[in-house]
Amino acid sequence: MLGVIASNVERWREERVTETFAENQAPLITEAEANWLKITLTEARQLIDLLLSNHLENFLNPVIRERSYNALDYRKVVTISEKLMDPSDQLFGTFGSRGYKANPKKKSLDSLKKKLRDLN
Repeated sequence: MLGVIASNVERWREERVTETFAENQAPLITEAEANWLKITLTEARQLIDLLLSNHLENFLNPVIRERSYNALDYRKVVTISEKLMDPSDQLFGTFGSRGYKANPKKKSLDSLKKKLRDLN
């Protein structure tokens, strides 16, 4: 099941399905609404691209951020990353997790979140 979801997400990322969908709605809605829809879906796609990437710290690089994540607001990235935290980490931190090997993706997300909070 996860393999199917991952392949669909990868196809969605490559084909820019969201932008194509927004462009196809143009005959049904006004031009302003179509532009708003395209911008909103672009932001959602870029957020998903960032969260699925193996190099979350690339968002901190201004050149990469402008090229790949220009529609994202760093405050929204912090908010979403906090919502993606494991609920047990939110309540208890690392208490009682001696010997627990952290997931590198989770470490990267935590590091990104801390650095973006410092920007504020």
